[in-house]
Amino acid sequence: MSNEKILIIRNAASYDFGGGERFPVFLAQALSRKNIPTVIVSRSKKLRDFSQESNIPTIKGWWLSKQQWSGVNNIFIPLYLIWQIILFIYYFVLVHRLKPTTLHIQSKDDFIAATYAGKLLGKRIIWTDHADLKHVWCNLSVWYKNPIGKMVHRAARYVDAITVVSQSEQAFITERLPTESKVSKKITVVYNGVVDTSSNYPAKKEPVFIFLVASRLVKDKGIQEVIAAFSELHAKYPETELHIIGDGPDAQLFKNQSANIPSIKLLGHQSQPLSFMASADVFVHPTYHEGFSVALVEAGMMSLPIIATSVGGNVEIIKNKVTGLLVPAKDSSSLLSAMEDLLNDTALRKRIAENARKQYLDKFQFNDIVDEQFIPLYRGAS
Repeated sequence: MSNEKILIIRNAASYDFGGGERFPVFLAQALSRKNIPTVIVSRSKKLRDFSQESNIPTIKGWWLSKQQWSGVNNIFIPLYLIWQIILFIYYFVLVHRLKPTTLHIQSKDDFIAATYAGKLLGKRIIWTDHADLKHVWCNLSVWYKNPIGKMVHRAARYVDAITVVSQSEQAFITERLPTESKVSKKITVVYNGVVDTSSNYPAKKEPVFIFLVASRLVKDKGIQEVIAAFSELHAKYPETELHIIGDGPDAQLFKNQSANIPSIKLLGHQSQPLSFMASADVFVHPTYHEGFSVALVEAGMMSLPIIATSVGGNVEIIKNKVTGLLVPAKDSSSLLSAMEDLLNDTALRKRIAENARKQYLDKFQFNDIVDEQFIPLYRGAS
């Protein structure tokens, strides 16, 4: 048994359960295979349930649902400071009791309180940013704006390393830092990956052709566009279905939009999305922006042909017409064209699926990522 012990801290809104929320569990599983004990702290019930299904110990943490403190909300910053003091005390007691060697922190409020608590107790501190810091670190050089972002930036001075999920996120973040900031030297790109479990999900092909979306149900994930595109496609090709898995605040909007098309199935939150990928023919990721999509990596692992928007970290995973088809964001006609191309071209589907699977094996096997990048960070590599 290793003398190391990792405390992973990840919080998110109750409806969120994407790659950023599953990542801590994948990481903990990989660490457990190395006999490195790991505990996940989270307020998210979905994340804790997923952890427990994977036999990863969890602790129900503290998290403040109010996350919007900009603009007129700045008058409530004294309340936020009180919250941070309370959270600091909570983490100080928790870390003192559990005695981890490293805190791996992955959410905004915890970047502040858990960092100070862990550092005061002599622990190594690693941050992983799931596409939050590019928003958190806006206007850092304007003295009267974004006090919370400035608090996060100050806390970053005491961090040993910051990992970001893509080169595009690294660029977004560093361009927002003040020129004199030394924090940028701590930032490194570590791509998310997944453990290969494709053999656990034998394909169960339905008689219809299935397009699959796995996403948080909000407008900027491009759900309206994919529904609009599929509506036109289905009118021409009735033996097709669109399956959408996920939850979010705009779920009712999309239910209303697709109400008259029974072949569009909104299936809600699913803790095991790979079983749905195994039954699909094409994976569609129509988001307006993306830090890094674990779902795209999973689709490649499952040898699925992919359609994705050419935004953010997507273009670091998808090479157009090689490992997937890239389309512009917010463009339902381009989505329709790509969907029709893959529906009608068996050879194209086969070639993209094979290339996506090969790329996964070469680049995104998570055990290799943990061995080669995360464990060295835990042990003091810079």
